[in-house]
Amino acid sequence: MRTTRPARYRRRGPDGLRLPSLQRLLDDAAGAVNSQLRAHRGWTVVAAASVPVAVGVIAARKRIGLHPAVTLSLGCVPPLGCAIAAPKGRRRYAAVAAAYMHLFKLGWELPYDDPPKLRRRLWIDEPIRFDTVVGLGVPPGLRLQRALRRRGEVTMFDRFVTVVYGSWFVPQLLLAYLLARHQEYVPRAGARLSAAYHLTCPFYFLAPEAPPWFASENEGRMGGEIERVARLVVYDLLRREPPADNATQGNPWGSMPSDHISSAAITAMGLTEVNTLYGVVGWTYVAAASFAVVYLGEHYVADVVVGLLIAEAVRRAEPLAAPFVRAVARAVE
Repeated sequence: MRTTRPARYRRRGPDGLRLPSLQRLLDDAAGAVNSQLRAHRGWTVVAAASVPVAVGVIAARKRIGLHPAVTLSLGCVPPLGCAIAAPKGRRRYAAVAAAYMHLFKLGWELPYDDPPKLRRRLWIDEPIRFDTVVGLGVPPGLRLQRALRRRGEVTMFDRFVTVVYGSWFVPQLLLAYLLARHQEYVPRAGARLSAAYHLTCPFYFLAPEAPPWFASENEGRMGGEIERVARLVVYDLLRREPPADNATQGNPWGSMPSDHISSAAITAMGLTEVNTLYGVVGWTYVAAASFAVVYLGEHYVADVVVGLLIAEAVRRAEPLAAPFVRAVARAVE
């Protein structure tokens, strides 16, 4: 199969800035910071100590009344601390990846620290209106459940679609494969995936949205017909009755956009750069995941569309962002 992008491009991404003076400034600044960090072992000790301290303070944020802006700033400490303190190589990549996922989880959960305040800005009807237009009068999720669900039962089809939905970690598995077999491709692939995740976080603050199952089961929208199918599948496998309160962990109003779809799409774009066959596999997974999140009542079509747009934004912005990202990486390597 013919390679669609040269290996150097797939490894490093787009070349540097077209402004040589700015590129030199970035290179000089990165080199100066790196020489200072590596000249004194004390910086490594401080960086290593800062990681558990930041994680601990973040975990206690509600008890101590930490302001959200301060909490988010602290959330940036673990990735930088791991990048400075961890030995160069696979261990550093793994540590930074875990720290970034902690930061993303924080960005997703933090808006729900004050539910009454968030509830006043909650989008319930807006995405239903968009999906109603897309579905020609009926939201696609409602159409799918009416056509394919047997209400009150859990079918093999429900289980299969739930497995597809539960495979949100596929991009992380591909990144782990690169880490094990093709380490030289990890920096760019990891940066793109992190960007796809983290660009969803502002929406959780600015556009809190109730997912279809919440709007239907808790707010009576769409005739109360949308069920949270994945939850029913899990409790069916456990052979237990689902709790009546339908409680959820984290942030139940962090539905817009779908980070599942944005991360899958940016991964599919990367696979397409390798060769056409890999790209077909990647985009087939994106299509399957998009169907799953809508059918299961977890997301609206609107959430899927915005997730795809975020992935496209990451792809288009990469030539502008890459030199700055590489400068930061060089400063702490």
